[in-house]
Formats: sequence, structure tokens, C-alpha cells
Amino acid sequence: MAKWVINTIESTGYLGIILLTFLENVFPPIPSDIIMPLAGFMVAEGKLNLAGAVCAGTVGSVLGALPLYFAGYFLREERLKEFVDQHGRWLTVSRDDLESAKDWFDRHGRLAVLICRIVPAVRSLISIPAGIARMNIVAF
Repeated sequence: MAKWVINTIESTGYLGIILLTFLENVFPPIPSDIIMPLAGFMVAEGKLNLAGAVCAGTVGSVLGALPLYFAGYFLREERLKEFVDQHGRWLTVSRDDLESAKDWFDRHGRLAVLICRIVPAVRSLISIPAGIARMNIVAF
């Protein structure tokens, strides 16, 4: 996986950074801790511009967060509750757990998104409750 990430950035530059950060947000198994440090290394070698690398990473990350945000937005809370009622015992999640999580997100939504967007793997998942809560897209 690391070799693929390296080859992609080396061969496509900024577009590769956008693509990989997008994919990392949608599919968390892609290692985010390789993408931007490699971009930084390429900046240090003079192969990329710092502002361009930062912008490419930001664009890819924002674009990558949107599909899961809109999945949550269109999923809606009631559908999620129905799913949990039917399948929650297999996931060890109950309707009460969902209500508690919603209450917590309603109280700490903006801060939760800010902190969770920094944490690999969790950065993808926080997009779903933000969409379900219909968090303002600009604030998100």
C-alpha cells in the first residue's frame, strides 16, 4: 500500500495528493500518515510547492468528507434507528445508545468534528453523525 501511495504522488503530484486524501477519507484503510509526510518530503526536495501541497491535501480531505456527510444527511435519524432496532444486537448497539450518542453530538458537535477530523480513521466516521444531525455544511 505504501509503495502505491508513493508512486501515485510521485507520478501525479498535487492531483495525486487530492486523490489519495479523498480516498483516505472515504476508505479509512488507506494510510493517511504516509500521504502528507511524503508530500512534505517532496516539498523539501523542491519537487512540490508548500502552498500547493497544503491546498491539495485540504481539497482532497474536504471532498472526501462530503460523501459520508451526505450519506448521513440522506440516511436520516429515523432510518438509522430502524436499522439499529433490526440489527443492533449484532453490532452491540441499541436505540438507547443511539439516543445517547445523538444527545452528546448535539451538545459537542462542532468540537467533536474538529477533534475527530484530526484522528485517522475516526475522521471519516464523524462525517456520518454530522450529516444525520444536519450540521451546517460550512461549519462542518
